[in-house]
Amino acid sequence: MNSFTHSRRWPQGALSVCLVAGLTLAVRADSLKEAAPAPVAPPVLKASAEGQSGQPMMCPAGGNHGVVKSMRSNVRARPSLTAEPIIQLNKGESVTIVERKAVSENGKEVEWLRIQLPAQAKCFVSAQLVSNGVVKADSVYVRCGPSTNHRDVGKLAKGASIEVVKTEGAWVQIKPTPQCTGWVAAELVETPPAPPAPETTPTPAPPVTALPPTTADVVAPLMPEETTVKVVDTDPDMIVQYVMKDGIFQAVSDASAPAQYQLMTPELNRLQQRMCYLESDQKTNLSCFEGKHVRVAGSERWRKGDRYPVLTIDRIQIVL
Repeated sequence: MNSFTHSRRWPQGALSVCLVAGLTLAVRADSLKEAAPAPVAPPVLKASAEGQSGQPMMCPAGGNHGVVKSMRSNVRARPSLTAEPIIQLNKGESVTIVERKAVSENGKEVEWLRIQLPAQAKCFVSAQLVSNGVVKADSVYVRCGPSTNHRDVGKLAKGASIEVVKTEGAWVQIKPTPQCTGWVAAELVETPPAPPAPETTPTPAPPVTALPPTTADVVAPLMPEETTVKVVDTDPDMIVQYVMKDGIFQAVSDASAPAQYQLMTPELNRLQQRMCYLESDQKTNLSCFEGKHVRVAGSERWRKGDRYPVLTIDRIQIVL
């Protein structure tokens, strides 16, 4: 039985039909020494703390460096052993770590490192969205392959400069930018040891005076705790994973299709390709999304022998 964990933040200002997850932040104060100032090593956050909170742990500005310990170490688009591979690193190569994250997979917790992609990694953007080495649209996704079926590994702002390697049809291969990142298993990378945590003296909390409940205390609902989505696959002939995809939402006219709706690629030269079928187990009117550019997330199942997977919608929003 395979299990996958997914946690995702959605862009602000988007029209969405989704569940809202809370956000937990952890802050640690550094102690000050009265002795003469000495060089201070950048803090390395512990994976155990991340695993307890369920939140990714951000490394300091500039990132920490690590060294790959194994030959042919896969860098993947997401923190999962089944995620799409981007590139393989060899023993001795240096990587810049920007985030640490622990994910529950196959019944055990696996620690992952988010790293900046090396210069030899292949990254692609739509040729329609760049001109003369400059991004001409807002929030352009960088993908690890020349298709929207490949996962995104970064995002570029309008006006950003890029170094073009070559053009492949409707896509342009570029050199990875600092915003392009991938995930590698922490066990494959040697990192500097974490410094001991500074000793702090607890400050007694001031007395709290109880106040009578107000209307807001009674009426205002609490935000839910962050939820973890686990996808369980019990059929050996079925591939199940939690995914997020962008495309054009369309109805299906074929009565023999496995679902009523489908997700299509944007039209290019009057041609479109089906990415997957879409279904929903919620009582939601999906017809309002027809013909619109949407972003959907949910559990995708792909039975061996089927040409297209079926995605059960968990969240859907219009991409403006």
